[in-house]
Amino acid sequence: MACCLLSLGPLVASATEVEEAASQISDRDKFKSAVRELRTGVGPRYQSLRQELDHYPLAVYLDALVIEGNLHYGKPEDVIAFLQSAGTSPIAMRTLRSFVRHKIEDRRWRAVVEVTEGLRLSTELICHRAHALLMTGETAKATPLLNRVWTVGKSQIKACDPVFKTWYRKSGPSDDVVWERALKAADARNSTLLRYLKRFASAELKPSLDDLGEIYSRPDRVTRKTRGSLPRQRDIAHMGVKRLAKVNPKRALDAMQALSTRFEFDAAQQTVVNSLIVRHSLFAKSAAPLDWVTSRLAELRDDELTEIYLRSTIAEADWSSFRQGYKWLSASRQTSDEWRYWRVMAAAPGEAKRSEAELNALAAGRGFHAYLAAEILSLPPSLAPDEIVASPAANSSDVARVRELIAVGMTWEARSEFRAALDDPAVALSLAELAAESEWHSLAIEAAAAAQAWGRVDLRFPIVYESEFTNASAESGLDVEELFAVARRESAMAPDAVSEVGARGLMQLMPSTARLTARKHNYRYSRSRLMRPGYNTAVGALYYADLIKQYDGNRVLALAAYNAGPNRVRRWSEGTMSVARWVDTIPFKETREYVRAVLAYNVIYRLKAGKPAEMLSESERDYLY
Repeated sequence: MACCLLSLGPLVASATEVEEAASQISDRDKFKSAVRELRTGVGPRYQSLRQELDHYPLAVYLDALVIEGNLHYGKPEDVIAFLQSAGTSPIAMRTLRSFVRHKIEDRRWRAVVEVTEGLRLSTELICHRAHALLMTGETAKATPLLNRVWTVGKSQIKACDPVFKTWYRKSGPSDDVVWERALKAADARNSTLLRYLKRFASAELKPSLDDLGEIYSRPDRVTRKTRGSLPRQRDIAHMGVKRLAKVNPKRALDAMQALSTRFEFDAAQQTVVNSLIVRHSLFAKSAAPLDWVTSRLAELRDDELTEIYLRSTIAEADWSSFRQGYKWLSASRQTSDEWRYWRVMAAAPGEAKRSEAELNALAAGRGFHAYLAAEILSLPPSLAPDEIVASPAANSSDVARVRELIAVGMTWEARSEFRAALDDPAVALSLAELAAESEWHSLAIEAAAAAQAWGRVDLRFPIVYESEFTNASAESGLDVEELFAVARRESAMAPDAVSEVGARGLMQLMPSTARLTARKHNYRYSRSRLMRPGYNTAVGALYYADLIKQYDGNRVLALAAYNAGPNRVRRWSEGTMSVARWVDTIPFKETREYVRAVLAYNVIYRLKAGKPAEMLSESERDYLY
């Protein structure tokens, strides 16, 4: 009897769960029925279903469909009420955009003004609102909006063209606004726009624009061509020195010092110029004096610039300068794994005890520098996983909407809601778990990163397309974990990933590289096949194996070549550095982070598989790069 009583608790809980699940299924069916009913209009049957679904997470999608289906007769107050109920859902702005576009076409200017009042708007909607304000005679309200969207260093989106044409006919931009945009065009290196802006300038402004254009083209003339104390001459001088700093930082420093006797540059202008001179001095042959550069670094306390400097000291093995520069990092960067590691490597004599303690603490973590520390101490690498606990936001409205959109087959909308909700770390973790359940592994990886759930290796390092990777491993002779690691970094396990430069699929193969590799290994090639997981992993694995063979089994060099190309690797390798120094001083940030990530990810995948894991082989550790 006791046994039976003990089992009642789970039975009751299960019954409750069954009821909730049945209710969800019923709501989903009602939602689909309501969508079908809307095809014939908002009739009694739809209204009855909508009332029953008032509590349902996707009710706002029904309301959006009603508005979209009645744009011509829709009223601003109905859309405003909808926006309040939709909250942060992306459907809110999509519906607003449809309503505003329709009213603009109908020239219903007052409706546009009313519905966009007090909202945070996209550039397109700002332009539509400004247009409506101009057409209703509210020029004073329209002008600040127009100035805001017009003063950019590039061509504005086409949706703004109609309001700009109306503005030009009525008054157009003032000289001050034209000048502001000209300076932004110069900063954006947009000489075409710089010339175009002359048509809006008054006779008084045109000579200044001519001077700006001349110094833009010949920044070396900046000290000879800028005269007087007028603000625009100061702006021209400032722009010229910034341009000069990028090609000759030493001359830029001399020019800035000379120009400072003529113009009163404010603190912000001086900081911008100093930062540029420092940045380019760390790369250029015509650098500003090193003492000046280090003094400015100590003043600026700019992590990005300081890290560039620290990498130069690592490349030179100048540990005294490293220790000095390390102090200029912010506290958060000083405690990052990378700089903790190099702080130990650069330790002064007499700091052995502290260094050993720091190295032990670092080795307990997970990642490239943690695994370097573990190898130094002859310790096994750690997976360091976080405990898996239920997310506090598992039942939030954002998560509920995504879950229901998946359930009713509205995949595009689900992905849109998913990405819109990632700003809240607690919600992001719940979404990562939901994405993993739904086998949206690339989104699970993205959401886990947004949640900063670095220790959730279950979410961040999924095993997907296992048979395809296993086949690619067998054909290429590479460990399957190595291939998982490459794909994890390349595409976040998204088989449909396409980069800005055209790399495709899980292993992010460029079509030209894939074609050559396929031909070499007797594979039929077509660009469309690169989106097939089996084909992509096979050709990608063979290309990576070819690179490893080219570099005599050295995966560090092969990975750098996979990301940046063999020619760059040849230029970067001088045969004088240890593996850690070489990897952490690779000039390209993307390649540097790529090599570190894939090496560490291989360890993580091997540990997950219960296999022995070592980040670097003996030959890779001993090689001089």
